[in-house]
Amino acid sequence: LVGNWVPPVDVVEDKDRVRIMAELPGVKPEDVKISLENNVLTIRGEKLQQREENSDRAHRYERAFGAFERSFTVPNSVDAERISAGYEQGVLTVTLPKADEVKPKTINIKAK
Repeated sequence: LVGNWVPPVDVVEDKDRVRIMAELPGVKPEDVKISLENNVLTIRGEKLQQREENSDRAHRYERAFGAFERSFTVPNSVDAERISAGYEQGVLTVTLPKADEVKPKTINIKAK
């Protein structure tokens, strides 16, 4: 299947971070682009089809190939400066750490 395909994704949140894990088997990390704009994280790339050179004919092609794009709304609590990404065994993991809680500031009143 050639054309757009949609890689499966898990999104997990705990008290310290949000993690997005995308299955991208056969995709090279350099063929993936991650961007954050207006609180939307976008993962896009392309899975290139690999053909068998020593085969006279193909009997079946079931694996999907082509461009892909997934977008996710990111909570305001995420610290955009500390977002990181890793790739291991065909799984891309994007880690979005949450910003430290802003503590309310107490203002003292001085009597004259």
